[in-house]
Amino acid sequence: MYCTNCGRKLPEDGSPCVCRRQPEQQTYTQPVQPQQNYGAPTQNFQMPPQYYAQPPVQYPVQRPVLPVTPVHGVLKSFFASPLFLITAILFSVNLLFQIIASLFPQDPAYIVNQIYSNLPYEMQFIISPGDLYSALSDAQSGTTIGTVIGMLITGGLMAAAYWITYISAKSPSVPAAKTAGLTIMKVFSIISLVVLSLAEVLCVVLAVIFGVALAGNDYGYMDEMMSGFFIILIAACIIGFVVLIFEIIYEAKVIKMLNSAKNAMLTGMVPNKASVFVAVICFISAAVSFFSVFGDAVLYGWIRVPLGLTSVALNVLYGLLILQFNKMLKNAGMAR
Repeated sequence: MYCTNCGRKLPEDGSPCVCRRQPEQQTYTQPVQPQQNYGAPTQNFQMPPQYYAQPPVQYPVQRPVLPVTPVHGVLKSFFASPLFLITAILFSVNLLFQIIASLFPQDPAYIVNQIYSNLPYEMQFIISPGDLYSALSDAQSGTTIGTVIGMLITGGLMAAAYWITYISAKSPSVPAAKTAGLTIMKVFSIISLVVLSLAEVLCVVLAVIFGVALAGNDYGYMDEMMSGFFIILIAACIIGFVVLIFEIIYEAKVIKMLNSAKNAMLTGMVPNKASVFVAVICFISAAVSFFSVFGDAVLYGWIRVPLGLTSVALNVLYGLLILQFNKMLKNAGMAR
């Protein structure tokens, strides 16, 4: 054997090596395993974003917008009332009947026969049936399309005015009703006032011219009849003149009412009471229209009956609206 220290051969008797040192015993040491650090994350290490389910957002229910002033509240209640809604619906239906009646005019021959059957015998020699038939035919053929277009424009704008006013007053998201509808109504009332004023002047001028023409002619044996006809003509002109005056006053008061209501919507000031005169004229017009329905049915046929009945109902509703408006102002303590 050899010494593990110096490499010499050991003595055979078992004595130690001459280097006097014992051989080192080999020991086995387990290698140290690297330890993993599970503590804090290393530098520049970013945690992945965490996504969590968000709870649903609960939005509060939007409350209706309150009127700016008590006046706005009264006006909104009035224009959103069932009576005003019925008026808007009936006006639209009446416009539809007007268009239908214009598209299907009555035969002029039937109208001429009805007129001549109700004229005195002496008057039938003054007016020629052929001339009257030609005039009615030309008038119908030349005005049918224009009448329908005019009704669609004017009637459509007026119907829109009713619905704009009602919808804006009914909406809970606006504090006051819109004034656009009242503006449209006011414009048409002003146009009607101007047309009626011109018609009044024209009526007077034509009556004077026609009266002078009749008075200056010699009709021989028909003088007595023409004198009676002249008196009837003068009476008709006077009645028509008086009616035109009432219609002018009516339109002027309607414009005043619309101005008062529109100003109240814009400023919140208390409006004036509606004119009772306008309500009375509406009721009188309804009565006259009711009796004229039968005459229209005789001259133009059954197609004019629903048109006449809706016109009667509209006049009644206009009068009731005026009375209801004054009542609402009185109940709110705003009547003046």
